[in-house]
Amino acid sequence: MSLLPVMVIFGLSFPPVFFEVLLALVLFFLLRRLLQPTGIYDFVWHPALFNTAMYCCLFYLISCFFI
Repeated sequence: MSLLPVMVIFGLSFPPVFFEVLLALVLFFLLRRLLQPTGIYDFVWHPALFNTAMYCCLFYLISCFFI
């Protein structure tokens, strides 16, 4: 259970996990943009799976931080 309350914006109700997902998405795009020039994707077997795992790890870390 998150400590953040439900946010109501223009009559739409957003659960706290929505903002955690958005923050993880922003951090994911920044991290992916930083990793692409380093050539790390040349050593990755399946870049889409690597990206998915990286996003899941970021989301997990953020959700642990807000709990």
